[in-house]
Amino acid sequence: MREPYAEITLQPGAGLLQDSANTGERVLESAYDAYARMLYRYALAISRSPDDAEDTVAEVFAKVARDWKRVSRMDNPKAYLFSATRNAAYSILRSKRRRNILHDSVCAEMMSGPVGDLSEAAHAKMLCEALIGLPIDQREVLTLKVFDGMTFKEITETIGVSMGTVTSRYKYGIEKLRKVLEVTDDEQ
Repeated sequence: MREPYAEITLQPGAGLLQDSANTGERVLESAYDAYARMLYRYALAISRSPDDAEDTVAEVFAKVARDWKRVSRMDNPKAYLFSATRNAAYSILRSKRRRNILHDSVCAEMMSGPVGDLSEAAHAKMLCEALIGLPIDQREVLTLKVFDGMTFKEITETIGVSMGTVTSRYKYGIEKLRKVLEVTDDEQ
């Protein structure tokens, strides 16, 4: 049996599809089949993280799905896809860097604040270490809520996710912190 997209060819300089019935689904599928593995390797080389590389490629193909007509008419879709992958990978890295800077500054502020005794300093240090162990998305929400005093609505607007996502990240982050801090307190 013949493959349904066998008549579709990808040729630099000739547009993404050589088919009179260009559709978003066909453009996306042909681009994915031709380039996904290469783009993943490229994103992995930049990010050094399989998860970030997957997110990068997903972002690129979401962009292709939204603007498939323009992509299908490009003279060099391969160059566009690699450029979009590079931009998305660096964007993810910058975002992670900002989150890590935020975390580091919160920990530094906690450690430099007024400390009544040695046990308070030890608790602040344990809290910082526990925060480091949280996934970045939970750490971000906890930092904004607890240390910056934002409401859930403000956090939703700041990070661009739904209220349900913000509240669940907060809830799971608090639960994880409690577990880590209870174990640490029991060990002392």
